[in-house]
Amino acid sequence: MTRLWCNTVLVAFSAMQKIVKDYDFAFKSRLQSSFMSVHLKNGIPTQTLVKEMLEINRRKLRLLILRDTVNTALGALPPSEKDILVRRFLKGETFQEIALRQDISIRTAFRRFDKAREDFCRALEAVGFTEKHFRETYLSDPAVKAACSRLDDETYFTAKSTAGK
Repeated sequence: MTRLWCNTVLVAFSAMQKIVKDYDFAFKSRLQSSFMSVHLKNGIPTQTLVKEMLEINRRKLRLLILRDTVNTALGALPPSEKDILVRRFLKGETFQEIALRQDISIRTAFRRFDKAREDFCRALEAVGFTEKHFRETYLSDPAVKAACSRLDDETYFTAKSTAGK
């Protein structure tokens, strides 16, 4: 993941709304269980339920900190670089769509994306956010890890021949 960690941060950022919504649902269902003592009927002690609720809130807080950190790093970029990263990761546009929208070649879109990603990585590091911190703090969260799992594959951004298989 070393070369792609900034991509992974942006993928986590793009999945954040869904993950936070899932955490809110998990928390609310546990809260409702506590009011009706459903957890006790299912053999789950109140202490375990409270620990789960605290862990859900810790995970949500970490995601909100990630959101603020990514927004700060994106805000430090020139508007054109921020735009290409937002279009690619948050809006899900292809490089072809980005190239058409900006009236540039696909190759130029790739080069601009690479520069924007490099500058984004530097902006993250400038606020003290490193790959090590991201791995330890965020990829230990099962929901974030699941959202980012496809980027852990070193061949994600490479063409792979299936000839002879």
